[in-house]
Amino acid sequence: MSINFKYTFMKAPIVKCIVCVFLLVSCIPKKSPVETTVISPNGHTKVDFFLTSRGEPSYVVYYKKEKLIDSSKLGFELRESLPLSENFKIINVEKSTTDETWDMIWGEDAQVRNHYNELIVELEEHSELKRKLNIVFKVYDDGLGFRYEFPKQKHLNNVVITDENTEFNLVDDHKVWWIPGDWDIYEYLYNTTKFSEINALKYYKPGTHLGQTYIPENAVNTPVTMKTNSGVYLSFHEADLTNYAGMTLAVDTLNLKMKSELVGNNQNIKVVRELPFETPWRTIQIADKAGDLIESKLIINLNDPSVIKDMPYFKPMKYVGIWWDMHIGTGNWDYSGNYHAANTAYAKKMIDFASEHNIHGMLVEGWNTGWEKWWDKKNKKIHFDFVTAYPDYNLEDIVSYGKSKGVELIMHHETSADIVRYEKQLDTAFTLMQSLDIHSVKTGYVGRIIPEGEYHHGQYMVNHYQKVLEKGLKTQVAINAHEPIKATGKRRTYPVAIAREGVRGQEYNAWSNDGGNPPEHLTIVPFTRMLGGPID
Repeated sequence: MSINFKYTFMKAPIVKCIVCVFLLVSCIPKKSPVETTVISPNGHTKVDFFLTSRGEPSYVVYYKKEKLIDSSKLGFELRESLPLSENFKIINVEKSTTDETWDMIWGEDAQVRNHYNELIVELEEHSELKRKLNIVFKVYDDGLGFRYEFPKQKHLNNVVITDENTEFNLVDDHKVWWIPGDWDIYEYLYNTTKFSEINALKYYKPGTHLGQTYIPENAVNTPVTMKTNSGVYLSFHEADLTNYAGMTLAVDTLNLKMKSELVGNNQNIKVVRELPFETPWRTIQIADKAGDLIESKLIINLNDPSVIKDMPYFKPMKYVGIWWDMHIGTGNWDYSGNYHAANTAYAKKMIDFASEHNIHGMLVEGWNTGWEKWWDKKNKKIHFDFVTAYPDYNLEDIVSYGKSKGVELIMHHETSADIVRYEKQLDTAFTLMQSLDIHSVKTGYVGRIIPEGEYHHGQYMVNHYQKVLEKGLKTQVAINAHEPIKATGKRRTYPVAIAREGVRGQEYNAWSNDGGNPPEHLTIVPFTRMLGGPID
């Protein structure tokens, strides 16, 4: 009895210890069977990708061991199909390093270094359809970019995206420089507030801008720049916006979160694509100093190499011209006005001024027929003709006179946002420029988009701006787009994308009722809007 009792007494603790060890082992998080972390070449920026317990793609970003972006989810809402947002498994992971240098055809640098570490995560659903989605991260010393890839697959041929649910979850209430997430224009003063104080709807005042404005929720346009309490600068934007909707960022001021809000149309369709395809890059620029954001080449590096080798027909230049007269009321765009400013005599006077002051370009607005009641979309008899000049403007004579003085004419195409009519005239309009040896054009898109229901920053218009760039390449014409889609670094791939307006600029100083642009505004623009690319 005593022996048995001793045996039992000694055995019990052993059993308890075994159970205890088992419980401890089972509580340790299981390591992923594959490594899904990618670090910048200098070791400062780290991105951890992972799947949640529900199979939701997610990521975290660290900079110098400080968490900058907390756990943030990735995914999509689709029309007539289940969301692509959870129930995934990782089926493959690839890592690589790229370090190359490429020549900038024109711009701020002769050469650009493109150095990054890449992580490609291939996902597949735990479902009968086994839908696939890849997520690609490129991590640079100056930040990171990531995008979605929809590979060719058996059970998914095309998608209608109603929402892209890319999250950026902040870790603190940062100082932010922002403008409202308008679907048509970027022409707002920049606000400087805490993230928790962002209120884009407060600045939505219909009728106060030339363009039709629409802000469906509290959101900001990109690039949006922030400063953390530890002094790190962040800027959120996108790169290589091609055949996709522009991205605004919906703001959750309570939980310090941002989520991608794509610009749609009146049918709540954001993107329609056939597979395979890639989305634009979602970008986060990271810097210890504000000036380092300007030096960053992240946005332009995330675009494809140039489709041309050189542009001997164009170089950046200053220009004068005929347009300010109309803004301040001393001239008219239309021929029937009190004083039609776009006339041959005045154009030659401007050319003389440019030549005398070593200015090599001269722009003329109001030269072509169609300016009478051009804002009246219901008047079908009034529309722009991009090859027919008013009687008092001799296009060929002005071009010839400018060449004799070393001054190039810059063409002007104001479309009044009637995309249907403009695309019908693209061939003839650009052929005319090519025949006259004109190598640059300022395009304009003031007003509500035709066809109805589309917005300036939606997929329809993104594709239109792309058509114009491609037409410019074929005819050797550089494009300076006003009322544009924002710059996302496409000037690398299509160097004819010279500049874009897309900012509240000089025009407001002529006719605004609120005193024009305060000095602070222009000091903010280089660290926000201009991070995407050059402005006019």
